[in-house]
Amino acid sequence: MGYKIVIDKVQCVGHARCAHFAPELFELDDSGYIASEGFDVPPGKEVDAYRGARACPERVIRMLDSDGNEVKKTPST
Repeated sequence: MGYKIVIDKVQCVGHARCAHFAPELFELDDSGYIASEGFDVPPGKEVDAYRGARACPERVIRMLDSDGNEVKKTPST
């Protein structure tokens, strides 16, 4: 099953907690804000992506499954 991260970049306030949990997935710009509007989660990085998404206190990052449903629990690998 493939996963996708969707980010409401405009609402990011720069806490950078996503990058703390998965710096290789959640790239920040020079000001410390999320640099992307989303990405496909690479195989083997599902748990890191989920943790990064859930770490956002503003909840501007969502992880979706291949059917477009929001993932509500840690994916099994």
